[in-house]
Amino acid sequence: MHTIFHRTKLAQEMTRQLLQPGVLDEGLRSGLFISGLRRTGKTTFLQADLVPALEGAGALVIYVDLWSNTQTHPATLVRGAIRRTLAELQSPAGAVVQKLQKLRNAELAVAGFKFGFKVESVGAEGGATLAEALTEVVDQAKCDLVLIVDEVQQAITSEEGKQMLLALKAARDGINPRPGTPGHFIFVGTGSHRALVSELTARRNQAFAGATSIPYPVLDADYVRYLLERLRAEGAAALPSLEVATQAFRMLGARPEEMLRALRELRSLMPPGGDPDQFLPVIAGTLRSTAADVGLRNHFFTP
Repeated sequence: MHTIFHRTKLAQEMTRQLLQPGVLDEGLRSGLFISGLRRTGKTTFLQADLVPALEGAGALVIYVDLWSNTQTHPATLVRGAIRRTLAELQSPAGAVVQKLQKLRNAELAVAGFKFGFKVESVGAEGGATLAEALTEVVDQAKCDLVLIVDEVQQAITSEEGKQMLLALKAARDGINPRPGTPGHFIFVGTGSHRALVSELTARRNQAFAGATSIPYPVLDADYVRYLLERLRAEGAAALPSLEVATQAFRMLGARPEEMLRALRELRSLMPPGGDPDQFLPVIAGTLRSTAADVGLRNHFFTP
């Protein structure tokens, strides 16, 4: 059994909405922003499900996590991810070109991409703008280009980050409205700070004002069933019912790590012959109270 719980159906539906939008989904091409609490599985979903689904549907995907290196400026991380993809596109034997060749256009494997600018200077003063570079990618690849920025709220912590978002908006506005465009530029931002992520689309002074903002669809009973099936396959005897375990998972904020912790404590603390449906809610409630106390201490006493 897989150690990652895949959300294939959700990824496929989101892919369809982004790449083949119906009338009511066309606004997603202005940008999609997804907010959800930390440790609820957002990054795992992006990397393990959404990116493969988008690529499987023929899109070129660039993914960057702004928390991957907190010592590096968010704008630098985004520009770096774009430049690395551009550099890979120049190599006919590169993984990106090979993937596109398989899905979109056999001619890509012959010589790779030829850009009229220096890749290392994209987004820098005197170099090609992000809009110019991404337009060339769409025109040569003849497919949709999806940029996913995880923890996107970090971008608005500085003026440089705000300018980077404006540059990406310029790319969107330069690519998507063109008659007969061979592909679209689609921006997806996710973040753990709901208020700041919402601000990116709600405030008129933000680059992606008016774009779509939605809550992250948290894991639920299907994930809990998967956990219980894995435990049963490992020989676990005293397991809670799906209904009680799902209630406990929701009590813990739909956080997989906390649910695993609760199940470990259930195994170690419940006496022989005990009823797991009675013990698990108590354990989950205790863990939730502990987490709330820690959150309050951090809020009031962190300098």
